[in-house]
Amino acid sequence: MRKRKDYRVIQCVVYNALRVGRENALSREELSRITGYRDRLVREAIEALRHDKVIISLGIRGGYYIPDSTPQGRQEVAAWLARQDRRMQSIRAATRGARRFVVGRKSKDVPGQLSMFGVEL
Repeated sequence: MRKRKDYRVIQCVVYNALRVGRENALSREELSRITGYRDRLVREAIEALRHDKVIISLGIRGGYYIPDSTPQGRQEVAAWLARQDRRMQSIRAATRGARRFVVGRKSKDVPGQLSMFGVEL
């Protein structure tokens, strides 16, 4: 029988492994090595922890860290929030066509695009 994982413990271990300050950011690979948990568990722990804690990521392969409470740390959090807001806007825009399709509204025709087999676009 497989042993069940206590996700609260995993979250605590991951959070305690994180360091304070941008210069101390750790990649998920490093967090996996430090904690002994697989990448997927580390990623899920970070996602859950972010519901209540501030954990900043520096982007692709940049690492994760806890910001310090200085004005610079607050600026880093503000910049991260702005990046997340832009991502949300981009995702929202990218799903517009699919939403129109689901509710049966026609999308705007692309000039020069032809319908195939008599099916309207």
